[in-house]
Amino acid sequence: MEMASYLGEIALGHDSETCVAERASPPLVKMIQSGNTMSRREAFKALARISSYQPNGKMLVEAGVVQIMVEEMFTRRICDEPMNSKIEAAAILANIFESGLDLENLRVNSHGHIVSSNYFAYNIIYMLKNSTPDDLNINLIRILLCLTKTTKSTAIVVSAVKTTEASYNLTEFINNPHEELGIITIKLLCTLSPYMGHILVERLCKTRGQPENLLQRPTDITQITERHAVSAKYLAQLPHQNVTLNIALLSKNVVATILQTINQIQRRGTRSSRYASAYLEGLVGILVRFTATLYEPQMLFLARHYNFTLVFTELLMRTSSDEVQRLSAVGLENLSSESISLSKPPQITKAKSMKLSKFLSFGSSKQSKIPVCAVHRGACSSQNTFCLVDAKAVEKLLACLDHENVEVAEAALSAICTLLDDKVDVDQSVNMLSEVNAIKHVLKLVKDHQQEGLWQKSLWVIEKFLVKGGDKSSSDISQDRLLPATLVSAFHHGDGNTRQLAEKILRHLNKMPNFSTC
Repeated sequence: MEMASYLGEIALGHDSETCVAERASPPLVKMIQSGNTMSRREAFKALARISSYQPNGKMLVEAGVVQIMVEEMFTRRICDEPMNSKIEAAAILANIFESGLDLENLRVNSHGHIVSSNYFAYNIIYMLKNSTPDDLNINLIRILLCLTKTTKSTAIVVSAVKTTEASYNLTEFINNPHEELGIITIKLLCTLSPYMGHILVERLCKTRGQPENLLQRPTDITQITERHAVSAKYLAQLPHQNVTLNIALLSKNVVATILQTINQIQRRGTRSSRYASAYLEGLVGILVRFTATLYEPQMLFLARHYNFTLVFTELLMRTSSDEVQRLSAVGLENLSSESISLSKPPQITKAKSMKLSKFLSFGSSKQSKIPVCAVHRGACSSQNTFCLVDAKAVEKLLACLDHENVEVAEAALSAICTLLDDKVDVDQSVNMLSEVNAIKHVLKLVKDHQQEGLWQKSLWVIEKFLVKGGDKSSSDISQDRLLPATLVSAFHHGDGNTRQLAEKILRHLNKMPNFSTC
């Protein structure tokens, strides 16, 4: 017992940690299994200390610590013991799981159950659902987060949360004043949201003070906490098409506050706080979610009132965050997709002429000259119809095609593709994009990256230029000496749609190889 007490208190160097873990773990396990209350307490304390050093994880597994801790948590009952051994056992288990070991087939008891089993996950969830101390809940959630590192275990955790309705308990934990419990709960909910997002929204909107409490604004940009960042991320990750959550946020007038906070962070810089960048990404993500339900009159009014097209256009260039750029491009894609339905033939009114871009022509009238967007065939503006041309967003999106982050490039290309949709005037759009050398950016993109989604969008744009762009576009494309090899690669390795697009372009360029002679 003296050894255990000594190990729980002394500060060891990294070299000593491993040596001590190897020698001390077996006797510490025996103390927990058969010792008295005092020795068990000291043994738990020592193992907690040893397990906090991640390289010791494998050694502790080999010493049988995992199975002993699981037994303490699930089956052992000592009614007259003053300490709560479940808290200590869960903490040690969480430390071992976080050490980076391959957990999926790790045995948790003598009956053959493994970590990625219903037995283990459901027992952890059962403990969470019952009234337990905050410290125990924190460690249980740490364990669940470790389980979500693999596909198989994630499916089991999601199933367990759904069938036991533990989502109610987890959502209630968001309101818990214990800072660490709130943060780690939201992290788990972020992980679960892609699999059960609409269920989590329902729970959130039925919880007292939510969802608005997730958007508590820091008193100063320098005081942004981890809780601010993960809370914003959670709201940004929940299904964007969920109208219930979007209206709930709208009713709390959060947008003005979000825009003000974004401006403050950009003025002060993300280095003003450790969590400023993550918080900014979450806030921009929340703005994007409103653009996914523009068919709702309230959302349409919101996007117009705050001129979201201009907001996202400026964010494209005014940030050092890849994720903010990606999200801004997604927002612009969503907005631009609505432009064709919002752009209407101009009403003839007495008005002063306005300075417009080259691709905003004028309708004929003796009373006034009415601006008409050549792409959308109607009266357009960045604020009212979300027109990317009027917002001068096109060149900024093209600049993002050269981004080394493929997700940013693909999001920007998706936004540009809305200007080539069959519903718009594609001839005029191709002319406009040719003026800003769009095809050169796309040709470089298709050669630099080989992701399936990016391939399809790039080839789709190239085909549009070949069909609608005239001799100039055909010449620019055909003179690219590396393109045929890229197209052949896409034809061989892409999916059905990619193969079809690659074949069309190769035939158009008369570069289709005769594979039968190869």
